[in-house]
Amino acid sequence: MTTVKKIVTDTKSEKSKNAKEKLIEFVGIINHELENYFDKELSSPFGVSGEEKKLSKFILEHIKEHNLRPAKRLRASLAYYSYKMLGGGDKNVALDAAMSVELVHTALLMHDDFMDQDHTRRGLPTTHKYFENYHKNSAFRFESEHYGNAMAVNAGDVALCLGYEILTSTSANAKLKNIAISRFLRGITNTAYGQSYDVTLEAKGVGKEKDIINLHHAKTAIYTYENPLHIGAILADAKPRDLEIISEYAIPAGIAFQLQDDILGLFGNPKKTGKPAHSDLRQGKMTLLIIKALKEADAKQKNLLLKYWGDRNVTDESADIVRKIVSQTGSLDYSKRVSRKWAKKAQFAIPKMKREGWSRESIEYLDGIAQYMIERKV
Repeated sequence: MTTVKKIVTDTKSEKSKNAKEKLIEFVGIINHELENYFDKELSSPFGVSGEEKKLSKFILEHIKEHNLRPAKRLRASLAYYSYKMLGGGDKNVALDAAMSVELVHTALLMHDDFMDQDHTRRGLPTTHKYFENYHKNSAFRFESEHYGNAMAVNAGDVALCLGYEILTSTSANAKLKNIAISRFLRGITNTAYGQSYDVTLEAKGVGKEKDIINLHHAKTAIYTYENPLHIGAILADAKPRDLEIISEYAIPAGIAFQLQDDILGLFGNPKKTGKPAHSDLRQGKMTLLIIKALKEADAKQKNLLLKYWGDRNVTDESADIVRKIVSQTGSLDYSKRVSRKWAKKAQFAIPKMKREGWSRESIEYLDGIAQYMIERKV
């Protein structure tokens, strides 16, 4: 059983420390539920023939292994605690919502890694590389890379639909469940639009700070924070005004989260983050770190940034040069300040939540998580 202790470390404030401990506790609970879920699915894999069943099981085993790699389970925890926050009393419904969110997250990671051409996820092969290696080892015909990419799309689609199915099968009130499912689907639809915007910004290679914030709003803030929070709250019979208050927290919290994630993408330790070394730099990812550094850099620094930003063969030495420039131009400190600003904005919604009389435990968790996400080093 994996825990979050290896990847959730170095909190500073008491508030974020308490939230981290709750997250650690939750990871143990949700991982147990996910493991049981996968074991049940694996007991009767789909297939008309024995060969098809064998392949279905092989795909599902990979999805299980991928899903159960050490992870923060942040999105799942938000669905779980928002359900409790609004007075939801059925723990099984809360766990179903959390598992649903996690399976969908696994699906999107599989697709995202394929689009980003990353080779590792959480320290192990990405799905397209896993199946590419399977093709090579099996001495199949045609191109291994194409097979890996195609199977990543298929495996991602399986995980995506399994995630939705969990939510459709939960024992919540039918009307509330339908509203939650509709909200979930629309949130993932908008995430796909946001991902398309991300890919397009990378291709253009030109952007302003406002573009970065808009991207983080359209993609991460909705997907990582607002969507799971709304799903849990809706299942607990949240009213439109309740969801508005939650969004006042979710959107800025999500922006703060992604700004910090971008910092970790360049300055984080790959062994701790589970991400490939220099992945964001290699991809030419559009981040506030790079945009601000390009704006403040002198001619020599700018030429070096443009040389290595998007270099598919970037080396450790080249990445060190970029990190140095980002620090020297003040871009790193600036990005940290902007992240903190958005986190504080998220916390402005906390008093409103308290005035509504919602669960104190859940509110304190959201407050602490907003703080923790800008303090984390992984």
